[in-house]
Formats: sequence, structure tokens, C-alpha cells
Amino acid sequence: MNMPRLPLVCAVLLFGTTLSGCSFLAPSATCEGTDAALTELAALPVLDLRPVRATPVSAGTGAEAHCVDDTAGAWLSAERLYVHDGSRTEVLEYYGREAATAGWRPVQDLDLGPDGRTAVFCFESVRQPSITLAFHTPEQLREWYGVEPVPRAAGTGPRTWFSLSAEAAPDGSPMGCGG
Repeated sequence: MNMPRLPLVCAVLLFGTTLSGCSFLAPSATCEGTDAALTELAALPVLDLRPVRATPVSAGTGAEAHCVDDTAGAWLSAERLYVHDGSRTEVLEYYGREAATAGWRPVQDLDLGPDGRTAVFCFESVRQPSITLAFHTPEQLREWYGVEPVPRAAGTGPRTWFSLSAEAAPDGSPMGCGG
């Protein structure tokens, strides 16, 4: 390339990308037009799977679903929050069995989430969105969900707070646990 033209090409590219904003992103990399896929994700039957003594925390009838659109691209997420009158081990054993029966396989052992404190367990499926089981501290419940974790009556055993979420690409297609 001729060197005198290089500054002109750079200026045109800089000006063009500034004016276009995010328009150079592929349509699937934004949240635009994801309503149908969000509705389908929120209705995913696996989000209803829960141990016998687990109760949905939300008074709503379904999963909270939304599209996340950040600098890394967009993805869909649907989540349900539960409280289980039992231990974390019981919850893990339940999902280890039931998720596998429903067509998901665990990706790895129990791990810490991106914040280094949230315990997560992720499952993938060839034909379905990934699902993530996450355990929450009382502080996280207050901050993230606006929920005050009420302890069980003394002497009645443990209480475990967890969420089950499904993640998919903006078109609703499967997305692995790694994003």
C-alpha cells in the first residue's frame, strides 16, 4: 500500500466505525429480535426440575428471562431461584442424576464461579441450551435477587439457596458452558 494513502484509509475507517456504532456486528450478536427465543428458553422444561423439598422463590409462574448484550456479544439467559430444605450435596446429587436423564452431561466438577465465591455446576447438551446450577450466599441473595434469606426453624436441618439457569445464543441455539 502506498504510504501517503495509509493515513487517509485509517481516517476513513475510524470515522466510519464511529458513525456506525455497533452496526458492523452481526445481527445475532445483539439482543434485537430475541423475544421468541427468550420465551422458548424460559419455558424449557429442565428449569422445572427440582428436588422434592425445593421450592421456587419467585412468586412468578416461570423463569426470569433476559438477553445480555455486552462487549463480548449477546446471549440469552433464563433463571429460576429455589430454596431447598436440605443440603447442597442433596441438590448436587439430584441434578447429577436428573440432568443426565433429561439429556445433559456435566462439563466439569463443582467449581467456583467468575466471582470466585459462587459455586457453579454446568451441564451441556448437543441439542439444548446449557444449564447451570449455582449456589448462593445470603449476601448474594440480597444483592442480586432482592431476597431476604429466612432461616429454617432451629433444629430442622439445613437450608440451601440455589438457582438453575439456561443459557443460549441469541437465536436460541445451544451455547456451551464456556460461552
